[in-house]
Amino acid sequence: MSSFDGREGCNDFSVGIELEGTDEQPFTDAQYNALIDLTRQLRQAYIPITPERICGHSDIAPGRKTDPGPCFDWGRFQAALQD
Repeated sequence: MSSFDGREGCNDFSVGIELEGTDEQPFTDAQYNALIDLTRQLRQAYIPITPERICGHSDIAPGRKTDPGPCFDWGRFQAALQD
């Protein structure tokens, strides 16, 4: 069962965004650009969410899920959301 901030059943109260790829391959600039654009749109239109509440599947289901994986550049993503 997934859990975030002590609350189980994350699919009931979260938005999941998937990126095509594997744990072993870096994501492309196009994927980062699309992810950043979509995240900005969601935050502006619907969800005034703070960067601390943005996490990976591996964070809410450790041991069961590995995505986005070690090749995902969290620093790049979080920095882009600060602009």
